[in-house]
Amino acid sequence: MAEEMNTAFEEQREELTIKFAKGVCSEPFMSKDGKELVRIKIPNADENDHRPWQSFVLGVNQVHENQYGKGLWAKLLMDGHTTVSRPFPDGTDDKGRKIWSTEKREVSNRELKEMVEYYKTQSKEDRDPAPADRQAQKEEPEAEAEGDRTEESL
Repeated sequence: MAEEMNTAFEEQREELTIKFAKGVCSEPFMSKDGKELVRIKIPNADENDHRPWQSFVLGVNQVHENQYGKGLWAKLLMDGHTTVSRPFPDGTDDKGRKIWSTEKREVSNRELKEMVEYYKTQSKEDRDPAPADRQAQKEEPEAEAEGDRTEESL
């Protein structure tokens, strides 16, 4: 009977999957209690926000590589909460160096998913401004290079 209750409880636990790039994941490190952890950074949603990125920590066994080897993913409880931290300068010492402190706040895992996967909500124009202009810039140097070759051959 106890086994039936455990399986029923596990079925009720809904999970969500967070997907992120390898570039936002740090090297594994050991916590004070001996657990191996990895820090995942959250890019700022606003381009004009030049503060350091926020980050959160997960166990190494929770982070998995996707099937193509280019990205990572992690499953978190849908109703859970995660602590997100951001370093900020908190003055300077007598040698003129910045003193850094950490701002910590707890967010729901649903909000965390939205923060990490912000790039999915942007429109294509916001992510890749003026792709036609870049294509035109690529074609111009090629045309000049072809013109140089014809002049040299004469």
